[in-house]
Amino acid sequence: MEVRKLSELKATNPYLRLGTDVSELEKSIQTLGLIAPLVISTDNVILAGARRYQALLNLGHTEAPVMVVDRNALERELVSIDENLVRKDLSNIEMESHLRRAKEIYQEINPESEVEIQTPSEAPLDDKKEVKKEILPAEKFLHMVSEKTGLSPKQIHQAIKRDELASSEVKEARKNGELSLSQTNEIVKLNKEEQQTALDHVKELPIREIKKFVKLAQVKGVSEAIKSTPHKPFQREFLEIDSSLKKILKKLKQLQLEGFEFSDFPQETQKLVNELQLLWEENNLSIQMESKTPEVVEQFQ
Repeated sequence: MEVRKLSELKATNPYLRLGTDVSELEKSIQTLGLIAPLVISTDNVILAGARRYQALLNLGHTEAPVMVVDRNALERELVSIDENLVRKDLSNIEMESHLRRAKEIYQEINPESEVEIQTPSEAPLDDKKEVKKEILPAEKFLHMVSEKTGLSPKQIHQAIKRDELASSEVKEARKNGELSLSQTNEIVKLNKEEQQTALDHVKELPIREIKKFVKLAQVKGVSEAIKSTPHKPFQREFLEIDSSLKKILKKLKQLQLEGFEFSDFPQETQKLVNELQLLWEENNLSIQMESKTPEVVEQFQ
């Protein structure tokens, strides 16, 4: 542990998260002091602690305790990623990208598998034989990260695969809120060139239609799948309404079995239902899908 002048430190690490709100951190430092030191490389590049560094500068501090890490470039990068993985404000896209890169680095640093000696606990005391179990670097990495992040090894594996398989266009669409996680999981089953071709068509489709689209594209190609999958305006919104109304209908039937009547609902609820019925009748709404949603209106009467 050393003390370094903040003016000597370099905030050039691309993994640093500068420019964020550190007001709460400033209050903590004023009350308790700096609990965790900044982590830096031997050439004064900050590897971890960018927000602490920013808060100290804002408070007018000129020095800070630091921990100097004398490692190679890959290990320094892994330190920075490790710091980010336990943060709560990473987006899903950032988390997946960090996990993928961390796995690549870990496997490059640890290319060999390990052998763990296990003794079956269920075996009799006088007949316990040691069993050798091979642990691959990828498996060890998943369990290490699981302990740090609280994510299951399966979730981590899926996140890494999603980042590996998704095209840059799909990642951007997801970042902008145009694709959900479920939609992304389906479209990445296509290769990256196919994803780019299909993106504008499928991002407006509900998940069940995307599943059909992908299966067809894998057999007949994306162009044929686009021709065979009609693009209906607001189809996703219609299906969301359809699904919600079906849930309402199911709940109403359950309440009806318990002896509840529509008149038992609060006045505001009755008013909303009547407005829905009026809207339905005035506009003659028809979703033209596999649905029986008009039953909901009838049930409300």
